[in-house]
Amino acid sequence: MGFTPIQIDQMSIWEFMACRDGWDVAHGGQASGGSRGGFSDEWMRENGIEGF
Repeated sequence: MGFTPIQIDQMSIWEFMACRDGWDVAHGGQASGGSRGGFSDEWMRENGIEGF
């Protein structure tokens, strides 16, 4: 994607995943199904993630 290791270290996981999703779409991939990264509501509840 063109980032240096230091730039990646400074990103949150959410920032990196947004960059990855954009890179994928720009290079012919498909957009992921929303901001959850493909995780189901059930999986998110089981892992204590709230507010989605």
